[in-house]
Amino acid sequence: MKAILIDVKNEEVREVDHDDTLQQIYKFVDCATFDVLRLDGVNGIYVDDEGLFAEDRRFFIYRGTNRDGSHGRIQSLAGNGLILGVDSEGNSISPTITVKEVEEAIDFHPTGFDTWQ
Repeated sequence: MKAILIDVKNEEVREVDHDDTLQQIYKFVDCATFDVLRLDGVNGIYVDDEGLFAEDRRFFIYRGTNRDGSHGRIQSLAGNGLILGVDSEGNSISPTITVKEVEEAIDFHPTGFDTWQ
């Protein structure tokens, strides 16, 4: 299945092949533990649950969009993000949003940005 990777070190968003295993989520997100934030009724973004504690922290901002097209919540997230969809039975599916939509919804913080400052 397809997934969308937000790569903070290379500051790029790209489509990747996901084999539907937890091991591959850990690999793409580059973490030991992850959390999932719901983006909408289908899509979620997997992020490093301990990203704020990483030595070389890199951040991006995700600007959610409400159903009427207006901007919703804004979140600063640490580390890579992996976007997958979920079906009505809780199984992972390819995201229903596009790479272009994700690119328009995020901004990468510059190197050296830190939420602790």
